Amino acid sequence: MTDSFWDGEATPAGVFNVADDYQRYTDRQATFIVDRIRADFADVILDLGCGIGRLTMAVADQYGGEVVGVDSSPVMIREATARRTGRVSFRLNDGETLPPVEGLSGMFSVLMFQHVDDMTAATYLGDVAWQLWRWSYTVSQWVTRGASGPLAYPRSRKRIRELHEDAGLTVVEVVNDRDVTGYVDEWVWVVAQKRL
Repeated sequence: MTDSFWDGEATPAGVFNVADDYQRYTDRQATFIVDRIRADFADVILDLGCGIGRLTMAVADQYGGEVVGVDSSPVMIREATARRTGRVSFRLNDGETLPPVEGLSGMFSVLMFQHVDDMTAATYLGDVAWQLWRWSYTVSQWVTRGASGPLAYPRSRKRIRELHEDAGLTVVEVVNDRDVTGYVDEWVWVVAQKRL
């Protein structure tokens, strides 16, 4: 998909995500992510599909180490870079593969996998697994039902597990979003660990 397509799709979501009343939701997400990734503060964590960097910076604040945000929208990366604080950096990707990230010891992705088909999801998960240090964790949010439209790819829990397993990641926990943020039942959080 073209960069301008993603810019048009991502901008309304980015504006919504900076609302003050969204902060409590963001803090809950960041706490869940940091608790599950278990990275050392000297390691690097990746935010795949970072948008304007709202969660990238919240995770960096709680984690204390370096967080790299990656997104395929130049508009989102420019906005994220302008808002950047602490040990955070942002990179543009091609929307299909993951650029190299040196010292990667954890990955999180929120509201990104619902926008890509299975082939792209598999490619991203494979790229992440290849770059992760062994025993490292990933945390990702997936839509399981209720999504519709040209950019909506709801998946069964079984299919989400298969995508992780095929990439060399072992699913260790699946949690309903309502239990993490108090928000919705249609999303799940998947915690996976890189196999040897």
